[in-house]
Amino acid sequence: MYGRIFRHENSIVYIYMRDNISLTIQEAQTLVEDVRALDNSGQVLLLIVQGINNDLSFEAQRFLGTTNGVIRVALVVHTRLQAEVGQFFVRFLGLLKSPYEMHIFSREEVAEAWLLAIP
Repeated sequence: MYGRIFRHENSIVYIYMRDNISLTIQEAQTLVEDVRALDNSGQVLLLIVQGINNDLSFEAQRFLGTTNGVIRVALVVHTRLQAEVGQFFVRFLGLLKSPYEMHIFSREEVAEAWLLAIP
């Protein structure tokens, strides 16, 4: 539906988003259920690799921004536009008083290092 998801031996849950998708609230709920099925510790480290030409509905943004159980999210982007939209979402998380920290990266290995660093 939204892409490929798996939990790596380094304890990070990876989501590789497909191209050309619009994530609705229902798909966002399924995504969260899938993450919890892989790691229900309440301390999930999540690495999302953005696809091309993707977007989130406002309801999906709000749902994902207030979901518990995740402590850090690293979003890997490929374009300047994705980075700008990602930064908007990071600011939106602040307004929602999101329970997790999120950062935007252009390289997956840098995102992994940030996720695994002890805060």
